Amino acid sequence: MNELEHKILVHMKNHHRGVCNAITFKNLSVELRIEPRHLRNIVSEMVKSGTAPLCSTSSDGYFFPVNCEEIDHAQAEDLSRIKELAKKYRGRKRAWNEYRQEVKPYQLELV
Repeated sequence: MNELEHKILVHMKNHHRGVCNAITFKNLSVELRIEPRHLRNIVSEMVKSGTAPLCSTSSDGYFFPVNCEEIDHAQAEDLSRIKELAKKYRGRKRAWNEYRQEVKPYQLELV
């Protein structure tokens, strides 16, 4: 874990422990004085690599979990997002395939 990751983790443990102390990402970036996109990438990598169990929910924001229920809730929300993205992926592909069948070869030449 590098120095910046350590700073983020310690800050979250000390100030945003539990969903009741969650913070929006925008406000977290202000507190830590880190550009929001950079902070989001760092937090994402920390979670993906197993460096930190940081959680987020769409209604509460980001927090350091204090019990299994908070982890389970964040995991369930992530899974729900994954399922919705999978539906979007399949729908777009289906619509594209239908569109391609409707387009006549001469229409493509005119474009």
